[in-house]
Amino acid sequence: MRVSLITYDQPHKKTQDVLFRLLRRDCFQISLTLLPFKARPAREPQFNHRPEQMRGVAPLTLAKRYALEVYALGDWRSFYQTVDYFLVCGSGLIDPEFCREAQIINCHPGLIPQVRGLDAFKWCIYQGWQLGNTLHRIDEGVDLGAVFHHEKTDVFANDDLDALAARHYDAEIDLVVNFDRYLKQGNILSLAPQPARKRMPSAIEAEMLRRFESYKRQFAFTVA
Repeated sequence: MRVSLITYDQPHKKTQDVLFRLLRRDCFQISLTLLPFKARPAREPQFNHRPEQMRGVAPLTLAKRYALEVYALGDWRSFYQTVDYFLVCGSGLIDPEFCREAQIINCHPGLIPQVRGLDAFKWCIYQGWQLGNTLHRIDEGVDLGAVFHHEKTDVFANDDLDALAARHYDAEIDLVVNFDRYLKQGNILSLAPQPARKRMPSAIEAEMLRRFESYKRQFAFTVA
């Protein structure tokens, strides 16, 4: 199967996490599809729920080491038919025409359509929603493409935020790497749609932190 990782032209942790695990599966022909990285305004959240992303090995170095073809996302029309599935590892907005023509798969760190947009981990805790990841196809909407698998994230009574966030991120990477195993046999939950969320404001984030213990009481696995 031919897969291409859509990512930035800069070092990127999620891309490397996905690539190294895909290489261990040894059943894919892998390439990189790069787009320019555009830095966002600096933020200082009270809690970082994801590892620092813009670090690691340059993508062209990875491509040389593992003999990977490299494409430019802006030239997608010239190569998209040579790829079976594109896997989103890092990107901004994607050309709507590309979304219509290619098979582009994303793992969103929230259960779509209930949890859409940014800071999904934090909004779940704040709203008291089940934490989980969603494998879905990319279309022109914000986290609205067809869902083919939902995976809940386990919560345990002795979790702190760091432990839960790390488990949730690791599950996200695992789903991307094993996306093909869920294409025809995924588990899809029935969830009420909600609007897409923006970055969590600082005042709401402070309240989210206060709600974490009650969130654990709601969702944590307990032994009878």
